[in-house]
Amino acid sequence: MEAILEGPALNPPPGVVPNFAYPGGSQSIGYGIVIASSIISTIAVLARLVSSTIAKKFVLEDALMAIALGIFAGNQYITYDLSIYPGVWAHQWNIQNRFFIHFLYNIHLGAVYYGPIAMCIKVAILVNWLRIFVPTGVRNATFWMMHILIWVNVVFYTITTFTEIFRCWPREKIWNPWFEGGSCPIDVETQNIATSVLNFISDTTILAMPQWIIWNLHLSRKRKWGISLLFGIGVGAWTFGVVRTVYFVKLLSSEDVTYQMSGVAIWTIWEVTTGFLIMGIPAFPRVAKSLPIPESVSSFFRSLSGYSGRSRSQASKPKWQVMYKPKSRRRRSLWEISELNTHDLVTESSAGDDGSTISPTHAEMVETGSTEPSQLQTV
Repeated sequence: MEAILEGPALNPPPGVVPNFAYPGGSQSIGYGIVIASSIISTIAVLARLVSSTIAKKFVLEDALMAIALGIFAGNQYITYDLSIYPGVWAHQWNIQNRFFIHFLYNIHLGAVYYGPIAMCIKVAILVNWLRIFVPTGVRNATFWMMHILIWVNVVFYTITTFTEIFRCWPREKIWNPWFEGGSCPIDVETQNIATSVLNFISDTTILAMPQWIIWNLHLSRKRKWGISLLFGIGVGAWTFGVVRTVYFVKLLSSEDVTYQMSGVAIWTIWEVTTGFLIMGIPAFPRVAKSLPIPESVSSFFRSLSGYSGRSRSQASKPKWQVMYKPKSRRRRSLWEISELNTHDLVTESSAGDDGSTISPTHAEMVETGSTEPSQLQTV
């Protein structure tokens, strides 16, 4: 048995000599991904929490994002550990069976962590969009579709997390190929493919749903583009999820587990990181306003909204009317759609949803930044 553990975890190709001391994996890529994604994710969640603190209003989504970030930290440690040895993109024949057991154990932990992380992030996004797009008390198609997605994700990721934990008994058989006895009734390959398919379906729906609603609003095309881009960060999560699925498919037909799993791990990390950004980016403007930042940075946020100069209507007015325009009539930035106060974007649902339409009066309220009470609270 000792001789087996000291041998290569995979027979090398003809003419290739295993190199256990230098397995050929890249440490710098692993370190860079862990550091960059950790910084981005932490900033996104902190921006969200700081924005909630400023507004003195914490909601379910804030707790879910904090939980997801905590679990994600555990996943990042696993990636960091495997980046030290054997590194990213290391071939399996360059590591010993003794270490391969450790590798499989870390992969198992990563799979266990992924379920709760994905569940918390997706539920947070969907609950947040319920607040934004569905007025209080309305039970339209959007409401029911989002609720279905929420509970499908909760049930699915809860089940797959437990099946990953207990897919073999005794559990050591999960990560030790040489463990004698026991059984593994759960087909992990089938479960991984099912997870990838559900991710694709849910990510596609989450990406498309707000776009469909936004482009049915009675707003100017410029305003629609601005809000659409705000929600368009989901394209990144969708893309990374697709690439992750591609590597999962490659893994099914490859014996070089360590090499193909590197691709799965990398794109999973970026998929999760983008999920944090989806919830964090809308909070940046509020946080930026509360900080003593340079005028150039403030101007950048204003330029995103397209209000850096005087509008045409202002140019045609007497100078005193422009100078003394009441602050309550300030046009809201198109990037303020997700601040934690009550906004005046009231959607009665788009035509074709339940037969009703979006009132032009409500659209005008969005453009002017009216302070009348709203049925739609955005978080």
